[in-house]
Amino acid sequence: MAIFSHNYTLGLIKEVGEEDVLISVNGKDFEVELKESDREVLLHMVTENIFLVPVDSDTNELILHREEAAVREEFPEMELAELIGATDEYDEEE
Repeated sequence: MAIFSHNYTLGLIKEVGEEDVLISVNGKDFEVELKESDREVLLHMVTENIFLVPVDSDTNELILHREEAAVREEFPEMELAELIGATDEYDEEE
């Protein structure tokens, strides 16, 4: 299963409401109705100052939940030895 079988792009989260989220894609704003499972993920992203979200540009739906195996199939560079541990925190005093 290809996770990005449609065109996809990054959207900028402009506002998160109780039932929907305002996203800007290529200078155009649109509202996306939030599913219950997406709401928690989206609120966590905004809390962590992550405001870019993948959007299916054909359907204007958020791409938040995908199986890890499908993601690894689409992005095999995740397995590169050079990138393993790249996001781990490190002590700046060392």
